[in-house]
Amino acid sequence: MKPSDVLAKERIIMNIAGEGKNEVLEKMVHTAGTSNKVIGESTLFQKIMEREKIRSTGIGGGIGIPHAQTSGVTDIVGCLAISRQGIEFNAIDGKPVHIIFLIAAKERFDNKYLGLLSRIARLFIDESFKQKIMRSTSPEEVMNLITENEKE
Repeated sequence: MKPSDVLAKERIIMNIAGEGKNEVLEKMVHTAGTSNKVIGESTLFQKIMEREKIRSTGIGGGIGIPHAQTSGVTDIVGCLAISRQGIEFNAIDGKPVHIIFLIAAKERFDNKYLGLLSRIARLFIDESFKQKIMRSTSPEEVMNLITENEKE
């Protein structure tokens, strides 16, 4: 499973703003909720926040990958947000997060879910790719960059 399999341009937020991680994640869950795969937006938000309490999903290098398995979705759905100014995310390197890729999966979806998380981390760890995403001006451009990079 590839990042482009779970993401759609309608679920890409180009310059997300918010007072902090919680507000940004709430906006992202609401955007993810536009997918017909999300059947319980509040359940999804609760699970995302529970996961953040265990350990921040800010993996360093300006990347956050909040994720949860929940009965609030029927399949796997993604939402991507870009913050030019950066969001305080309690990341492992202590730096703000600029690219956030939220993943929600139905419960007990382990293999595909874990593989997808790994693939997203590898995709965004590439500094030149990350800079191209940050310079993008439209959701279509972001989707094209992701799709092109998946072919490499």
